[in-house]
Amino acid sequence: MNNKFQTKSPRFKSIEERREPTFKSTRTDKNTHRDTRNTQEKRERRNEEFRRNERGDDRKPKFERSVTPNYDIYPTEGKRASGEGSVKISVKGGSRSTEKKTGPLSPRAPEKIRNNRATEMKVYGENACHTLFQQRPDAIVRLWATVEGAKKAGELLSYLAEQKKAYHVVDSEEMERVTGTEHHGGICLLAKKSTPFSLEGYLQIARQRDCLVLLDGVNNAQNVGGIMRTCAFYGVKGIIVEQNDILNSSNAARVAEGGLEFVHPLETKHRQIALAQLRNAGYQIVHLTRQKQAQSLSKTVLNEKIVFVLSEVVANDMEYPEDTNVQLSFANPLNSGLNVAVNTGILLAQWYQSHIL
Repeated sequence: MNNKFQTKSPRFKSIEERREPTFKSTRTDKNTHRDTRNTQEKRERRNEEFRRNERGDDRKPKFERSVTPNYDIYPTEGKRASGEGSVKISVKGGSRSTEKKTGPLSPRAPEKIRNNRATEMKVYGENACHTLFQQRPDAIVRLWATVEGAKKAGELLSYLAEQKKAYHVVDSEEMERVTGTEHHGGICLLAKKSTPFSLEGYLQIARQRDCLVLLDGVNNAQNVGGIMRTCAFYGVKGIIVEQNDILNSSNAARVAEGGLEFVHPLETKHRQIALAQLRNAGYQIVHLTRQKQAQSLSKTVLNEKIVFVLSEVVANDMEYPEDTNVQLSFANPLNSGLNVAVNTGILLAQWYQSHIL
């Protein structure tokens, strides 16, 4: 028979081979389940990133969460007088990336917000904030501090807690957003501005001995802060300005190291009006000049009632010959003179040694 038509004999399966497969167990290995879950999260993350790129926004996916650390400072009896913490502190902020910006107010902004913006200011820096607390604690509205700053301000935090005023302990990143600078000193206060005085009203009170400073075009906050610090150091109580906001600057208050609390702004409508009022009140008006014909400061007689006119640029001529014009150095080889804050220190030191010491 041809092999081509031969058929193979049937082969019988064994019992094990004929056994039908059983249903698989629904229990899975924990590691397998974990890998599956991680794979799904990665897939969701990629899909969410793709959708955000398509939309063109930077919003975080909903499943991403940020954990903010909390720090607690527990009360310690008998430590309040030494300034250590006596209240519980929690830290807020951390990983939030939304930057808070303070811009111009809308014309439709509520009247209360507009009034607060005009009457309040931020003061930051350790010496500036603690001096404000010592001199005008009622003016404080709110406080921000880092953990390190809060440990040094235990008495201040206790006062705010007693007065039910808000305070926030934040990280350095959040503090930079609040103050707008990295030179915040770990503490910032939102406080009411001090009440300005008018020069006309100030001169109505007769004084036998008085020293004032008039700012002529000095707008740099660093220079203004240095002048306020020097004035407070020598006991000068008033600075004549055309705009009160020149002194009520957060950066100037930090540089002044607390001097803002001891120097009052005296507002005037115009510099020429102020000079006329001061002459009529019997004040000696002193201008700095680079004119070689001017007298040396050391040879100039300074009266008990005096006003020093300060400018960022010292004139080369004597603009007011009817007043006292002095020269600080005849050997100056520089194209410019000293910084206006340094000039203030030299002038006030000369007057102070002549009439106070």
